[in-house]
Amino acid sequence: MKRGTDHTWEIRKYKADLMLYAHCKCGYEYGASTNESPMSLKQVIYTLHRYCPNCGARKKWMTDTICVNKLRWE
Repeated sequence: MKRGTDHTWEIRKYKADLMLYAHCKCGYEYGASTNESPMSLKQVIYTLHRYCPNCGARKKWMTDTICVNKLRWE
């Protein structure tokens, strides 16, 4: 399998879910955020992998805008 060529994590948020997710074009997705403080519901990105574990693409950037999608299971 050839290494992926996508260099950007797309940041996604789903309705009815507070977590922010990092999404690769190959379909791999993981939770990349945590609460800003214990008493706050605001989410802050705390970890972004340098490589996609699924396709091996080197990740250098993330999108500035957050893509809001339908419910996660739809």
